[in-house]
Amino acid sequence: MKKVLLLSLSLALGFGAFAQDRVAKSDIQSFKANAKKVAVGNETINPSAANFAPQTAKSVVINRWQDMEYAETMYTTYDLQSNSWCSNRMYQLPDGSVGVVATFSHEPNQSASDRGTGYNFYNATEEAWGEEPEERVESMRTGWPTIAQWGESGEIMISHSPCRCWTREKAGEGEWQYMGELPYAPEGYPYPGENISWPRVTTSGDNHNIIHVIGDIQHSVSDSEVHHHQVYLRSEDAVNWTISYSPLAQDGEEADHYSADAYNIASNGHTVAMIYSDDLQSHVVMYKSTDDGLTWNRTVIWENPYYGCDWATDECSVFTDTLFGPSNVAIAVDNNGIAHVVMNTYEYIHDEIGDTYTTFSGRAVDGIYYWNDTQEAPIQSPDGNPHHALRLWWPTGDGYVQMHADSTKWAGFLPMFEDVNGNMIEYVNDKFYNEKDYFYKFRSGQSGMPALSIDPYGNIALAYSCPNTKRGENELNKYYRSIFVSYYNADEGYWHQVVDELIDDFMYQYSEFIYTVSVNNTVNPGEFWFGFQEDMTQGLYWGSNATQSDATENHIMAVKIIADPEFVSVPENHDAINPMTAVRVYPNPATDVLNIEVNASQSSDMSINVFNIMGQKVQEQNVNINAGINTRSINTAELASGIYFVTVKANGFENTMKFIVK
Repeated sequence: MKKVLLLSLSLALGFGAFAQDRVAKSDIQSFKANAKKVAVGNETINPSAANFAPQTAKSVVINRWQDMEYAETMYTTYDLQSNSWCSNRMYQLPDGSVGVVATFSHEPNQSASDRGTGYNFYNATEEAWGEEPEERVESMRTGWPTIAQWGESGEIMISHSPCRCWTREKAGEGEWQYMGELPYAPEGYPYPGENISWPRVTTSGDNHNIIHVIGDIQHSVSDSEVHHHQVYLRSEDAVNWTISYSPLAQDGEEADHYSADAYNIASNGHTVAMIYSDDLQSHVVMYKSTDDGLTWNRTVIWENPYYGCDWATDECSVFTDTLFGPSNVAIAVDNNGIAHVVMNTYEYIHDEIGDTYTTFSGRAVDGIYYWNDTQEAPIQSPDGNPHHALRLWWPTGDGYVQMHADSTKWAGFLPMFEDVNGNMIEYVNDKFYNEKDYFYKFRSGQSGMPALSIDPYGNIALAYSCPNTKRGENELNKYYRSIFVSYYNADEGYWHQVVDELIDDFMYQYSEFIYTVSVNNTVNPGEFWFGFQEDMTQGLYWGSNATQSDATENHIMAVKIIADPEFVSVPENHDAINPMTAVRVYPNPATDVLNIEVNASQSSDMSINVFNIMGQKVQEQNVNINAGINTRSINTAELASGIYFVTVKANGFENTMKFIVK
């Protein structure tokens, strides 16, 4: 294992402006992805260092990291880790040990008959990774695995198509036990007998004994017609599974609204949250459960103004404006049950009848938006135009655009570096690698594949893959992608954007870093874990639009970063005992009464405060709870219909939950 200190970046954060330059339609090239004809143009707004407007502010970011450790956990010649973005590939045990999986093959050809799950384990006691695997976990050909803690110290792994399950009672030790295939689509579904693909797994409960899997039933009618149905499976023993449509079915969106790999799931304690994002004509929606997946509440995080439009007709006005929409999405749940979400954005326009659309690349159409479920939803635009709700760069009226990087809302973007003379390094759009094999993965968004890692005190690190303007001198004369990190201190409540570059090491100066994953919840304050795929060749060898002619070694990297203690938020009561081991509210939506159920480890005084969506306190009461299950109620009959938040506090700890009054 290698240890290095991260380097700080001097960045102009949030106030640079660029000249505007619309690309001619004749410059657009046609691509095909996800059964839609896709047109990819160059950037609508072509920024360069020479076109910078005068700076109104400039911030120099100091080094927030005390140390970094990274390791190559395995290599694979099979480099297609996901159709879009990854999740649920890393987890951490209470003792600090970490398990990681990836799609694995060592064959240097397109057969990949040995494809399956590559696995490695970091033993926290020995502070060492295991030997890199030489063969897959499974006895049969699989791929695209997902992993989670199972029980007190075990682990569960699910593989793809058909979904199969393996468990171990002790993580990192002994043989994997094959638990069989997950259920197929039952009778009554449109395609009974079809298997489930592209799984994501997480576990919840006091002892990580409740398993949650989301996946996709994919049915091909023809090469040009593919149907997708989203499903949810739940089990308490990894043998007996209940299968149903995703909670999307509550709103009639389980079929053909979202495609394979267009979803994530996360958990913490008894809280489980799943998120779906498939741009073009769909919303970004989250379903959250506070009772281990028994009931779900829906939140539309980003509302697509063209939701439900049929692009093959002219019945809706879809030609009016460009749209800043989401692509890759990450979600994590903190120890207070709050769901945190980041979305990378890009600009596109549907400008003619049919399934074609034009998307634009460039610095000024980039950004990663941050949201958590104590904030307003759907996300609103400052100018009231729904096309701009996810817009970072804004026109100034004089031929320039300017970054409005509110650091409470924007977590990342393409970094701006200075050369040795202190001049801003120009971003050259032609150096952005956007061949067919990458388009579907990044959808021309420069900052893509974000991943969140949250420590026990609510400090957050965000890692994402992004072109590095300092690294563009290669055989293709294209920018290599690096992994950049932003940091959120829980006390401050805002992001230190693009703080550092992971693995700024000369050994990897000609490496491409993509497919970011993370440990969603770490056990040590100020410690964060990420993973990604490293390759010295741009493009992919696998996939329908692959550009690599030969297989290469792709290394699955794991990185632990440790924040300087000076920058770690630590609650004053961090040594106290949280008496609230589980909290849930019901019914939700409520009409006359909302019940608050608290599973307490000890007796304590507890306060209950209700806030409206404007943050105004509308109710409060103080109660006493005893060890065991406690139920307290609040009167909602006199509250106006809408969204509210209830915060319960005991012994210095608090939980905040959202509820709706009908």
